Amino acid sequence: MPAKLLRPNVGIYVAHASVFPAGITGTSAITLDQVTTAATFSGSTLTAGVVNISPATTDDYTLGLTDSQSDNSLSIIDNANVVTPTYNNYAASIDGFRDASLSATSVYNDFKKLFQTADSKYYLIKRIGKAHDAAFAVGDVVSVFGVTTDYGQDIYGDGNMIRLGARFLTTGEVATNISITAGTAGSGPTLQSTVGTKAMSNGRIRAWWIPAGTLTNTESQLFSQGPKIADFSKTTTVELTEAIAWDSFALGAQDSNKIDDRAIVDTGAVQNRGFAQFDAGLNFFRGTKSTTTATASGTTGTKTLTTSTDVSASLEVGMYLFSASAGIAAGTKVASISGTTITLTQNLTGTLTTASVTFYTPYSLAYDTFKASTGATRPSGYMVVRTNVPFATAVATGDEVNVFKFVADATMDNTAGEDSIKFMVNFMPQGLMSVAKTVQA
Repeated sequence: MPAKLLRPNVGIYVAHASVFPAGITGTSAITLDQVTTAATFSGSTLTAGVVNISPATTDDYTLGLTDSQSDNSLSIIDNANVVTPTYNNYAASIDGFRDASLSATSVYNDFKKLFQTADSKYYLIKRIGKAHDAAFAVGDVVSVFGVTTDYGQDIYGDGNMIRLGARFLTTGEVATNISITAGTAGSGPTLQSTVGTKAMSNGRIRAWWIPAGTLTNTESQLFSQGPKIADFSKTTTVELTEAIAWDSFALGAQDSNKIDDRAIVDTGAVQNRGFAQFDAGLNFFRGTKSTTTATASGTTGTKTLTTSTDVSASLEVGMYLFSASAGIAAGTKVASISGTTITLTQNLTGTLTTASVTFYTPYSLAYDTFKASTGATRPSGYMVVRTNVPFATAVATGDEVNVFKFVADATMDNTAGEDSIKFMVNFMPQGLMSVAKTVQA
């Protein structure tokens, strides 16, 4: 019995637009030198050549022809349906693993460099019949698909590996099952010697809410350059991460609108990128303690606060605290409670004298931020998301973040079942998003 072709005899490769200067049609000749051109990167940008992304590609990718556009015109002699193919349709969508090390020279990080931002033109090459790292040879059969990138989508889930969703628009250039013709073999496609280390979603996502009108820089700078480091330490900025449940978690870029906009010379499906799309729907845990404000005093260098009245029934160990008066270091928590005496996890950095001190949990802070999501009081602001960095790592200049502008809409209580009580907030996009921006000094 003949042998069946089994996994993993598939390879996926990405060619810079310059590899096929005349474009691709169904009758194009594809030469050996074209598919074996070594890649050249300038920083994070592919400037020439071909990259092997096979080790990063998850096996649920989409890359191939779909049903052709068709015409069903009949002549007067036809006595049954007649369907005539007109132009080719194809689809491309690839998810790739993220590397736990952002600085590693790896296939995973190459995938991210190629596909995180929009409007880069590439040709995706698929070869079936050989291992992905087998040298290309004359006679190998390949399919080539012209694409431009949409915004990359961060994909994560409870217990799942973080992936980048590469999304594409079609350029109408497609050639399938073409045999490679003679040429001079190069040293490509480039395949990094290190595949990468997969990163799990849990503990590697961080999200902040920056209310509108409280930015250190202007809104235009926020979306063109990225937030400033000072924006994260402002008292109005809300750290949401610890309050967010995985349940129904949604936050990030989605597929942009795809506009079919062919010229009369186009013989394939040509798409332009329309409006960018993004969304957020978050479930926040409800806590047993509400945010509490008390008057308190304490001496610099000690870990003790004394409240003017006994508010111990409103407090719990692990609550964060804050004062507009200098003296409480960021991240300080309640370590123990005894009547009006509050022991802290860190020394006071300044003396407090009958100062107003706010005690809160991540749950109460999220609730306070979004509970008034009706009428004119709907919160408006910016969701800033850092992905693939351990949560405990402090935000720093140079961190890569995504930024989305939202208005918080209705909140809905979730009290069903045996799990924790939560409240869900839907967010309405406000037409501004920015992907892969760095935190500015």
